[in-house]
Amino acid sequence: MPTMDEITSSEPGDLFHVIFTTSHIQKDPRGEMEKVRIPGTYTSIGAAKAAAHSCLFDAGYEREWFSKYETNPEVFESLGIRQRAGLAVFATAPDGTTFRVRIHTTPNVNHLTTSYEDGRIPVDLYYVVQANVEYADGQGGELRDINIEGTFKSYDEARDFARGVLLSEEDGISKQSFAQYDEAGPNERDCGYGENVIVHAEMESVRLAEATMKIS
Repeated sequence: MPTMDEITSSEPGDLFHVIFTTSHIQKDPRGEMEKVRIPGTYTSIGAAKAAAHSCLFDAGYEREWFSKYETNPEVFESLGIRQRAGLAVFATAPDGTTFRVRIHTTPNVNHLTTSYEDGRIPVDLYYVVQANVEYADGQGGELRDINIEGTFKSYDEARDFARGVLLSEEDGISKQSFAQYDEAGPNERDCGYGENVIVHAEMESVRLAEATMKIS
């Protein structure tokens, strides 16, 4: 891995993150066993798309292993896949496991750059990830909406940011605004909902919305 001195000074305005999720909704309707991984961050959409399309194969999977493997946005629409924004790959396994590879764009607020030809940011990053899921009338959860809220160079920076993402003094949103609000203690790395889940909150409405702030 190159040092910061080896990274060029050319600074992109946006960063493009590859988000890889696996879930088995049939066996786990609340999505509690959904796994989220961020294989890499890139300085161009072209580089991120190339990485997204090779993501499953880089992870050791083979094309023949999937009962369905799609990369065409028009096919995504015809299949009725919800939350298609940024979706690059949609695949399913014979046992019902679903694989999604998405590209999520965020401003390059930390002025990250790279000298790698593939556009990959070469430094270790910590991501604050917000996962939202809705439940209707006590039924199974809809597919989670997963977004990267912040990218940081240290765990402590990411943790401090994650603690306040769901709150807004300006809009009058506090911990008391939620039906349930769980937050990891000062020396803890989870709030009881999985490793590195810093905040888990639920709010009552016509549908129950659940938001989880996780550091990946």
